[in-house]
Amino acid sequence: MRRPHRAPPAVRALTVLAVGLLALAGCSTQGPGGTLRAVSDTGRGASDIDEGWVFTLPADDDASWELLDARPGDDMERARVPVEPDDVTALGGTWQAVESGRFTLPADLAGEQLLCWAVPPDSGPATALLRGCAAVGLADGSRVEATWGEAGFRADVD
Repeated sequence: MRRPHRAPPAVRALTVLAVGLLALAGCSTQGPGGTLRAVSDTGRGASDIDEGWVFTLPADDDASWELLDARPGDDMERARVPVEPDDVTALGGTWQAVESGRFTLPADLAGEQLLCWAVPPDSGPATALLRGCAAVGLADGSRVEATWGEAGFRADVD
């Protein structure tokens, strides 16, 4: 009886490695969160924003709107209100730093949220100054693409 031909051990090991890498290539390494980029209508390319914080607030909570000195339906793309991280988190919101144009969000954050961008203030006692907000519908693990430009603050969910 003839023995079946087997590939040498090195070839078998490379095959297993290649199959494993192909399987991993289909998996996303990015967790929930997103990107924040500056955009321009002048034809310049988009660039990462590397300052401030992205925070979320429940969009269906009147207290969220009160904190932002606004009402549902108000234009929030260019809102400028002092905000404090403790006030945001006390309302069930999140507060995350923007680093190299990226931010994270809790994996289980879902539902209609106000996604906002704040920067350090030029002066005054506030921790941050709101630059703008957008309403977004999040699902577990959502990725958000947020921009700041001539049109103000915008956000889209992937």
